[in-house]
This record gives sequence, C-alpha cells and structure tokens, in this order.
Amino acid sequence: NVATNAGGMRAVRYGVTRNQVLGLQAVLGTGEVIRTGGKFVKATSGYDLTQTIIGSEGTLAIATEATLRLHPRLPHGSTVLIPFPTLQEVAAAIPKIIGAGLQPTILEYIDFITMGAITASAGLDLGVPDEVKDAAMAYLVVVLENRTADRVEQDAEELGELVTELGALDLYVLPSSSGAALIEAREKAFWTAKALNADDIIDLVVPRAAIPQYLDQVQAIAAETGSLVVGCGHAGDGNVHLSVFQGDVAVRKDAVGRILAAGVDLGGAVSGEHGIGHAKKAYLAATEDPTKIDLMRRIKSAFDPAGILNPGVIFD
Repeated sequence: NVATNAGGMRAVRYGVTRNQVLGLQAVLGTGEVIRTGGKFVKATSGYDLTQTIIGSEGTLAIATEATLRLHPRLPHGSTVLIPFPTLQEVAAAIPKIIGAGLQPTILEYIDFITMGAITASAGLDLGVPDEVKDAAMAYLVVVLENRTADRVEQDAEELGELVTELGALDLYVLPSSSGAALIEAREKAFWTAKALNADDIIDLVVPRAAIPQYLDQVQAIAAETGSLVVGCGHAGDGNVHLSVFQGDVAVRKDAVGRILAAGVDLGGAVSGEHGIGHAKKAYLAATEDPTKIDLMRRIKSAFDPAGILNPGVIFD
C-alpha cells in the first residue's frame, strides 16, 4: 500500500495511503536506513521525504516500518444500492452527491455487466426485481456511516430524495449481511474480470466532475475499436477501473492508449492507485511532462545511485 499509495473504496472519506502515513523507516539503495516524519501531524523541516517515498513503487527505498494515523470505526451504517437507467446518469449523480454535503464512506459506480459478473461470482441476490435489473445500465453503491443511527437514516433519506431527482430507478437499503457481501464482491471485481479473461485492466483517475464526459469518451473509443469496455470505480474520488476485452493485440493497445490519453486530457492521470510498474511506462512517457520525468529520474538517482531498487519500473 505504501509503495503504490493505494486508495480503495473508503478513500472518498478518509483519503489514500499517504493521508494515513505520518512517518516511515526505510532502506535506501545504498543500504542506508533513514527515518522520516514521526508521531506528529505537522512539521516544516526541509523536504517531505515521507511523501516522496510513498507511491514510488519501491524504486526509491524499501519501507520497513510505518507510523500510521488511525480512525475510530463508526458504529452505525447502511449500504444503499441505487440503479440508474443509463451510465451517464450515474456519472452525473456522483458530483451532485458530493456537492450536496453528504459524506459517504464508500461511493462506487458499477456498470450492469460488472454488477452481473460480481454478484454471480459471489452467488449474491440483492433482491432487485427483474424489471429493474432489465432497465438498469449502471448502479451506485453508497455506504453511509455515522456515530448515530438517526443520522444515518437522515442521510439515507436525503440521498434518496436527491437521486430520485437525478433519475434513479429506485433505491434499496440493503440488509447488513447483503451490504457487506456486495462490498466484498466489489473488492474482488479485479479478480472476477481476470477470471472472465479480460485482456487488459485499466486504473485511471479523473476529476470527479469530469467522470460523465470521460465515460462517454470511453464508450465512444470502445465502439470505434470494436472492443468491450466495462467496469466500476471509486466514483467518490474519480478513480475508474475498466476491463478491456479485445483479442487483437494491436487494436487493444490503440484502444487502451486512447482511453488513458482521454483521461489525461480531462485533467486526470494514468494511474489512480495501482501504479505505473512496467506495463504503463510508455503511457506515462507519452502523457507526462518530460521535465517532470527528468526530475523523477534525478530523484531516483539520489536515493538509489546504483539503480538496484525495482529496476525498470516507472521508467527505464
């Protein structure tokens, strides 16, 4: 998690890994051991090496210890499933929910193909009538949590009024066991896609307000390239996960490149939480400012002058 600055479903409320890490112990490529940060929430003492190491994918240092910020578990919660007739309406609802002042712990979008796959894989029946399933092209999954049950109920009512105005087909407050099972199934969506032989998995982030436009562009690219592109995402923070089904390698490479470039053009980045690794090096080089890439190379050289830590990751 530290190496990739992982996020996950609860990042919409609590932030990503870097928001939880106060300090690190790490081993540099030279073998030197350093400590960064500490058990305090603020400091202005030179460069913030903690944040530099987080998300560096093991290319700068090996983190051996982390000092973490902890959050109390909220005692009351509800999982709300909201079907929409179009993916565009789902996407348009996301910034509206955040803008309304609701503070969901989880805010996910799932298209109908992915929802069918993950619920079938988990053997999960959410109690949605067949006529609603047939009409729903996408869903929002919203987890509301708070210190009191009354506040959770109030937030659910406010959410229901809002999404009804935004075109939702219905709203289902799931039993706690079904809600937990759905969240677990959503967490396994990546592996479900792999089991269904997805040819590529895309992890990308765009500004929340750009999600509707971005998903429109993705479907246009899918149609133009004859690809099936489906998915879900951490809608509350703009992190989109897409599964690409396209057997022709050249066509798939073109489609993936265009999908990533479309997100960057809207102010996004080619990875939200999975990192660059080896697979996305070319896409990073094609979309990122060369001056920034050069600066990252120099930082890498300072931390790991012999280039022994995760060689070939992020850039050559």
